[in-house]
Amino acid sequence: MQDTTKQSSNKSIDWYFDFISPFAYFQHYTLINHYPDVTINYYPILFGAVLQNHGNKGPAEIPSKRIMTYRYCTWQAKKRGIPFKFPDVHPYKPVSVLRLALAAGINRENVTCIFHYIWVQGNDPSSPENLLKLASKLGLKNMEKAIQQPSIKKQLRDNTEHASLLELFGVPTIMINDKLFWGDDLTEMAMGYLSNPELFDSEDYQRLETLPNGLTP
Repeated sequence: MQDTTKQSSNKSIDWYFDFISPFAYFQHYTLINHYPDVTINYYPILFGAVLQNHGNKGPAEIPSKRIMTYRYCTWQAKKRGIPFKFPDVHPYKPVSVLRLALAAGINRENVTCIFHYIWVQGNDPSSPENLLKLASKLGLKNMEKAIQQPSIKKQLRDNTEHASLLELFGVPTIMINDKLFWGDDLTEMAMGYLSNPELFDSEDYQRLETLPNGLTP
């Protein structure tokens, strides 16, 4: 993989993600390994709710797209040298593991631990037994009570609703200032903007803001 390590000291991004997405895992792996000086403000959200908000189907809801996506992820991981293994079940119901992350504390170490448990070790986090093991790894006691706290449920709802207000349409999404960067493949572009906030000020980019839509009546 191309070395994209940058010196981005004292710079931060807002990062919207769901553990269910292998592309979120890829992007997080890239951010922490190639841009270690960037501060990540974590916002776990429900990917399914984002899809519903836009009337879209997820890749796993279309059989031919599902297997194509799975093959691509496996190929991409091998190409980039990223440790990777699909969990035993996918897609799975992500609500509990998202709440678990919030209850344990959203930080780089915990998010990395959860991604590793799912996407390197290949564990299905919706399994009650696996969820208990993951909670233990995170040092969280009384997991069932922790993930049922009204404040934890509210935080996940608030994050997801805020993502909708920002017009997010997928995960992972990086937000810098008022600019959205959706997808693992836009990581380098986002980091370029982070280093140079005037990146989109040129005439070529400004023209795109008012480009007519020929399909709109």
